[in-house]
Amino acid sequence: MSTLDYNTQEVRQGIERLKLLGKHSEMLVQNYHGAQIDELQVGARVLNQLIEANILRRADENSGLKITGPVRDLLVHLTSDEQRRKVNVDVGDFLISIRLLVGKINDAEHKGDYHSSAHLYVKLGQEVDDLNSRIATGIDSLWNRLNTDFAFVSTVQDKIHENERAHSEVVRWLDGLELIDFSQLIDYAGSNSALRHLLVRQLQGQVSVHFSSLREVQKRLRELMARFRQQQARNLLIRGMLQFFQDQPNFKPADYAQRSHVVDLVNQAAPLHPSVSIALDHHQDKDAMQHMLAQMPARTAPAADLPSVAAPLLWQEDASVLAQRRALHEDVVSFYVSVLDQECSNSALDYLAESGLAWDPEMWVYQVIAQYQGLADSEKSAFYLHYQEEKASVFNHVMVVHDVQLQLLSEGLLA
Repeated sequence: MSTLDYNTQEVRQGIERLKLLGKHSEMLVQNYHGAQIDELQVGARVLNQLIEANILRRADENSGLKITGPVRDLLVHLTSDEQRRKVNVDVGDFLISIRLLVGKINDAEHKGDYHSSAHLYVKLGQEVDDLNSRIATGIDSLWNRLNTDFAFVSTVQDKIHENERAHSEVVRWLDGLELIDFSQLIDYAGSNSALRHLLVRQLQGQVSVHFSSLREVQKRLRELMARFRQQQARNLLIRGMLQFFQDQPNFKPADYAQRSHVVDLVNQAAPLHPSVSIALDHHQDKDAMQHMLAQMPARTAPAADLPSVAAPLLWQEDASVLAQRRALHEDVVSFYVSVLDQECSNSALDYLAESGLAWDPEMWVYQVIAQYQGLADSEKSAFYLHYQEEKASVFNHVMVVHDVQLQLLSEGLLA
């Protein structure tokens, strides 16, 4: 028998609010996804009940009703448990609310209504804190998914799918953070020191922390993907061996070292050409060696010394080589600058073809990679170099790079 008193006010209040959530669940979920609440259709009595129950709130007299923070957090956790792919915040919606509040604060101070502006400052601080708390909660849910969700799937392929979905969610978070334009927020704040402190200094520091956390999540996802791929390759090899032994139970491995002939399918290596030398200790072969030496062609006379004009020619060849290296370096730097100016990824070979440069493709790709590796850490962090590679052959797992894709990290990693 439970000792809980069901007649207390707290218990009855909790039951009534849960009933309100269940009764109006469709409307609340639609508002959670951005739909406006039709106040005339719902009715004033129902709206008052939802507002008194701390389920809906009205930020100001000009904006519509929205679900409160606790209800939004409840929906975030429920939908993340079932779908696990939802972005838990609409950054654009929050930015619109922030900009509207900034405009109202500026209007109130312009009119001298400092009491209303102080009240709006409190609301603006709540909106900014709500935005940061939701972003931090979403990033924490990503870390929780990395540490728990991958353990609940049965196969390595499912783990790879989980990793790809988590990566796509990280990209959506990065896209959402890119919507925050601090130059525009600086224009809104103007000369107001309080707004600058809240919207620029405080918010920019918090967004930088969110960016760093998302980069760490991406790094962890790449490490897990490499492990999953390695496990998948090993599992495929073991399953193939098990299937072969099941199909041929009487199979016995032969001693391949004792075979004199190797089948052409396996014998893919190039023939060896061993070096030979005269065995001077075999005196019985003296006549044969003398006969072979007599048949060898005579050694040519050493070339005459070059005239004094040869040195300037060699110097000119060295200067031309240096000039080609310098030109190749400048063209590669132009390629990096074009990616930075256009703010989009570009292929090294595509740029080589579009620019009409006459460099060898292999030399060009090698120089692009060398330029990236020679950048400073502060500059290298702005780019990401994606290798387009494949195996050299079926029996040779050496990865051959055919092309590279240079990408700005601000646009998210390529899939």
